[in-house]
Amino acid sequence: MQPEETFGNGGLNGTFDVDDLVDRIGLDDGELAWRKEFIGFDSADERRLADLEPLLRDNREAIADDFYDNVLQYDRTQEIVGRSPKRTDALKQTQQAYLVSLATGSYDQDFFANRARIGKLHELLDMPLHHYVGQYGVYYELLLSRLNERVQQQVVDAIIEWVDEREAEAEDSTDGLGRFVSALGFGRRDADTKTGAESGDTGDDAARTVLEESFETTVRDAIDDGMLDVLSLLRLLNLDMQIAVDTYVDADAQRLEDEIERRAALAREVESDVQAPLADLHTAGETVAKRAESISDQTETQATHITSAAQEINDVSDAADEIAHAADEARTESARTERLAADGVDAADDALDELGAIEDATDRVVTDIDALADRIEEIDDIVDRLDDLTQRTSVLATNAKIESSRAMGESGAGAGTRNGSETMDIIASEVRTFAQQTKADLADIARAAEAIREDTAAAVATADETVERVETGTDRVRRTIDSLEEIHESAQTTTARMDKVAAAADQQVDGVESTAQTLSDLSESADDVASSAASVAAASEEQTASLRAVRDSVDQLTDEVETGIDANQPDRPV
Repeated sequence: MQPEETFGNGGLNGTFDVDDLVDRIGLDDGELAWRKEFIGFDSADERRLADLEPLLRDNREAIADDFYDNVLQYDRTQEIVGRSPKRTDALKQTQQAYLVSLATGSYDQDFFANRARIGKLHELLDMPLHHYVGQYGVYYELLLSRLNERVQQQVVDAIIEWVDEREAEAEDSTDGLGRFVSALGFGRRDADTKTGAESGDTGDDAARTVLEESFETTVRDAIDDGMLDVLSLLRLLNLDMQIAVDTYVDADAQRLEDEIERRAALAREVESDVQAPLADLHTAGETVAKRAESISDQTETQATHITSAAQEINDVSDAADEIAHAADEARTESARTERLAADGVDAADDALDELGAIEDATDRVVTDIDALADRIEEIDDIVDRLDDLTQRTSVLATNAKIESSRAMGESGAGAGTRNGSETMDIIASEVRTFAQQTKADLADIARAAEAIREDTAAAVATADETVERVETGTDRVRRTIDSLEEIHESAQTTTARMDKVAAAADQQVDGVESTAQTLSDLSESADDVASSAASVAAASEEQTASLRAVRDSVDQLTDEVETGIDANQPDRPV
């Protein structure tokens, strides 16, 4: 298969309609004629390109290999080539066919439609436009290097032809070869070194000038002819580039139209979807504005109340400070009460001990009184015995006196008898006196014993009363001790609770101070909220106005989009 037969037969061709593409970019005969005329491409260029066919055909493989060697050395372009359904060898075959087609084309609508198809294929491979246009720079180097050799060869051929013509003319002149050599400039150095008389005649100089101009014209004509070949190729490549760019622009225009249509549909949907919400937002905005204004008023009232509450909290804080101070004093007094209660318990214990000692002493007194009573009873017994003795002594004395009188009566009055009688009288008198004295003493003893008995009874009664009172006092002291212990325990409990009260009071003070600070912050925050609410109200009013503007803008946007779509339906994209 020849390269020309593989040109443009890739797998992506079925993804688009070439005729539709040509119509969209407006590539008709009139447009092609104008573009050719604009860059100066004419039938002479077509003839020159036809003359380049052997050059392009002979170099097509080398140019295609060099082209893809350059393309595949870059990651970006290598990635694009990798997306092509063709392998590299097939792509090189396509490139060879493209090169040959530059010199064998009809350069009509079908030719450039094929160029449009090639540009579209590159666009479908997502090759960026600057990559596609950049490839022409590679073409320029690869093609112009061959054309440069061709131009040089054309110049050499023209010189050879010019020399052949001059040699034919030189056969008619004996010095023709010398003039030919001089015309080419050879030997001029020798002629210049001669003296003015030896430098030749004016006829030779004129001939040399004619020969030099003829040679220069020949060389220039050959170079111009070669450059015209280059220009013809560049003009065709320029037309080719224009068509390729059109396909990219068409793709962008298609995407733009699709986007415009999508946006138009979206605009219509937005208009349909937004109208009701905008109306609701407008109503809600007005409601929000009113409520924001109400919130602002309420917030200002709240700020006033919070400020008042903060002042009251400050008063409570002062009262809490006083409570804390009173709690501290109460705690101190409670501690003092606890100490006093403890001291009272100790003193009561001591008093109880003393009462115990008194009770013991009282018990001993009672015991001693009981012993004294026993002794008094013994004295009573002795007194009774002595009284009995006295009675008998008195009786004895009486009896002795009686007996003495009787004895004197019976015996007469003798001296011995009188002495004995006198003696008996004396004894009787003494015994009577003793008995009387003893009786008197016994009466005194009895009275003293009775007094002692009475005193002892009173002492016993007093001791009993004392014991009873001591027992009563002891019971009371015990109850006092129990009460003092309860007071001590209560004082301890009170002290502990007062510690808790003091701690709670301190905590209350801290809490009140914190609450006061919080209320102060709330007051400031309320002021800020009031200010913000006022700003919200203003912003809500602005929002309401903005919503009206948005609604109008949506209407205008929808109208403009629909109008723009109608206006952007020309015969072909611009």
